[in-house]
Amino acid sequence: MESINLNTKILDNYKMKLFNELIKAIWSEEFDDIDNIPKKVLGESVCDEFGEEAILNLIRIVMGLDPIDKTDETIKEMLNKAMCTQEISTPIISVISQVCNNCVNKEDGKECLVKEKHINCNKDNTCNSCGGCIRECSLGAISDKIQFIPILKLLKDKKHPVYATVAPSFVGQLGNDVTPGKLRSALKKVGFADMIEVALAADILTVKESYDYCSHIKENKDECFITSCCCPIWISLIKSSYPEFVDNISKSVSPMIACARIIKILNEDAKVVFIGPCVAKKKEAISEDIKGAVDFVLTFKELEEIFKALDIEADKEVEENRIESSALGRIYAHAGGVSKAIEDCVKKINPKADFKAITFQGAKDCKVGLEKVINKEIDVTFVEGMGCIGGCVGGPKRILDTEKGKTFVQEYSKETNIKTPFENINVIQFLAKMDMKKIETLRNEDRKKLLGLFSRDIRL
Repeated sequence: MESINLNTKILDNYKMKLFNELIKAIWSEEFDDIDNIPKKVLGESVCDEFGEEAILNLIRIVMGLDPIDKTDETIKEMLNKAMCTQEISTPIISVISQVCNNCVNKEDGKECLVKEKHINCNKDNTCNSCGGCIRECSLGAISDKIQFIPILKLLKDKKHPVYATVAPSFVGQLGNDVTPGKLRSALKKVGFADMIEVALAADILTVKESYDYCSHIKENKDECFITSCCCPIWISLIKSSYPEFVDNISKSVSPMIACARIIKILNEDAKVVFIGPCVAKKKEAISEDIKGAVDFVLTFKELEEIFKALDIEADKEVEENRIESSALGRIYAHAGGVSKAIEDCVKKINPKADFKAITFQGAKDCKVGLEKVINKEIDVTFVEGMGCIGGCVGGPKRILDTEKGKTFVQEYSKETNIKTPFENINVIQFLAKMDMKKIETLRNEDRKKLLGLFSRDIRL
């Protein structure tokens, strides 16, 4: 078998082509020719080159199913199974082992360290779905499962209102001219009931974490406070490598989880789909202590392909804009944004409060930096960790260059007159629905319902 040159990511390209064609078939309910999709889309030569099992497993990943060694199922039978999926299971990221036979490394008799590391992580249940192995596999044989097929069934059945929640890093990702209002209209055309900015939940958590910070520092003067607001990779690192430091982590859920819980408090029948640049969010959504809030997760790249398949030009959609979040909630998207948001609110609560923050970016920087904090080599009171360099705008499934994404976020944060969460009428209205009259009541420990809504047991 002839090997494929590395650095091509050729399987990623094939994956999205198959995804595009499957969306069209399901959307139009034309299933008669669905088993011929691989040859129709990729051509017979590609199917022969990689082999039937490899191509079928690539389709399984596109459908949100696990790859298997051998299958007797037709594509139509696999699709029926995928359409009935209630929850995407682990592993989130899988290896299509049959494709590895086409790799240059295989030809040279080398062991693929990327593949072996990922397989061992899955066996040990230590994979945090950071997406690093996806990036390092030059052929594209390591891939994350796409969750859109069961979402599409939800949208077409119309039994539940399905809400799209978008990460704060969404601005500009689908195009320079795709405003939040136009993106909302485009998502509604797909079938979503509405689009909610997760930055709104970030506003609420900013206030909560600011009060938590003040309490933590008062009770533990020699210990720093670690935010858990955004990054599951950061939390996974601490839990697996520094368990003795877990008590210093904020007990808040991430904005993704908080936003979904808010939606389901207001509408018990709702289903929630999170859209962002992060593969790890797919695993976070099904974590034991917080599962059930977010039903499915999509990435920006997957959404881009969905729009292409359905001929939706988001930049030409009707403007349906509304202001949901403050400037501080919006800057959660880039590294240092969480620290800035918390600091501004802490100073609003207590102008004399001591606040010395540091931000770590990327897995290596997070680990080295955290060790320095633990060893008291750095004098800080607040620690922010982001698994990706640049923060969420640098996520593995972003569309924009990291710096360009950051620029879009910063410009978007300047567009609103709502500077802090304390001024956000949307936050105040939600709290009123929870029978809370003032935003300051977030610090009241007797409000068990609200604390339960935005807190988690980080040790699970």
